[in-house]
Amino acid sequence: MATTTGSAPVILVCTSGPDSGKRLAVTGQPAVIGRDSSCEVASDDPDVTDRHVTVSLQAGQVSFAAVTDSAVFVDGQRHETGILQPRQQLRIGRSLWQLESDTGQNLSALLENVGSRITAAAGVEKIEGFNLSEMFSEVFQKRSDAEMEDYFATGTATTTPPLAQVNTGWPKPWLFLKIFLLAALVYYGFVFAYDRFDNPLMLPGLITIGSFVIPFSLLILFFELNVPRNVPLYQLIKLLFLGGILALILSLFLFEWTRLSSWLGAMSAGIVEEAGKAAALLLVIYKPKYRWTLNGMLFGAAVGAGFAAFESAGYAYLIGGHYGSDAMLSNITTRAVLSVCGGHVLWTAIVGAALWRVRGNQPFTWAMLQDLRFWRVFGIVAILHMLWNSPLPATLNLKYLALGFAAWVLLLSHIQAGLREIRQAQSA
Repeated sequence: MATTTGSAPVILVCTSGPDSGKRLAVTGQPAVIGRDSSCEVASDDPDVTDRHVTVSLQAGQVSFAAVTDSAVFVDGQRHETGILQPRQQLRIGRSLWQLESDTGQNLSALLENVGSRITAAAGVEKIEGFNLSEMFSEVFQKRSDAEMEDYFATGTATTTPPLAQVNTGWPKPWLFLKIFLLAALVYYGFVFAYDRFDNPLMLPGLITIGSFVIPFSLLILFFELNVPRNVPLYQLIKLLFLGGILALILSLFLFEWTRLSSWLGAMSAGIVEEAGKAAALLLVIYKPKYRWTLNGMLFGAAVGAGFAAFESAGYAYLIGGHYGSDAMLSNITTRAVLSVCGGHVLWTAIVGAALWRVRGNQPFTWAMLQDLRFWRVFGIVAILHMLWNSPLPATLNLKYLALGFAAWVLLLSHIQAGLREIRQAQSA
């Protein structure tokens, strides 16, 4: 789309509804949003007409005009034409559009410039219309215990929503933070009791809770991102424990058989451990009811959470025995904080999403493992893991932040693809 001389484009982004994630650079040249393929934004919203509304930039302001008898609403009021102001919501069909804030534009620019290279290397789709503040806008809303209890009731015949009722807009997770705060409170309770009374009986609980705080909180985050809500809590618990220990055992066998650590050192874990965790996902990949890419991402997070927690507990025990409790507490905290940037939960979630993307709605066959779409993503994840363990300097943790950014770009791309997958199934 051409830009009128002297007028910088303004970004209009769909924040919820069937068109969630779509973006439009509004310039002086009118652009059309509609279901017709000739429109600048081809809508997936069934309530949008072929040519629904035109949008353009006039005197620095975003102007809109409904086409023929199409219904356009601003903050709930119907308008034929008008000017869209910042923070106002433009409803087109069942989709809500807003002007992107400066912060959102900066984030989008960063994702587009750097993230597009990462997604291109992995062979996944470019991220469009992601808004960090919008995604986590419900985190601090007050929730009752009943709401949280109902939130976990998923995956059964009566609690799995029909496909047509699945909201395919960018998810807005909130429960993960409450779980994290609860687990962190318990962990620091153990720390306080151990420091105050110097009682060694506090150490097993301290190590266990400290090792699980972040991995389990991240698992709840991916549980919320699984918008089909078709996975029961039992499956997650099974994969957290059974998948975690199976992945550890498989990795130990692979270390023994390949002897990669003898010449790659700690970097060998990028190949060996990612392969071990991917193999553990075979526990559930045969189940046809879990057909969605977002299911695979959730299962990968569960296996990764178990692996990460068990490994962290082992490191804490080892370091505590050799260097004392202060070093042990420092190791638990460091591993927990850095796992948000990268680590087993995120890496295995990416691999799980890629594996389910290849499987699709078909029964799993071993031939699917030959698909280059899976191996491109797996290769990128293995490289991220190898660089994480590499001797490259980690000044101010910049290495981990950069690797974490790459991991989250891949995750967001797979979330976007998973949402589109469900929208296409709804249309079909």
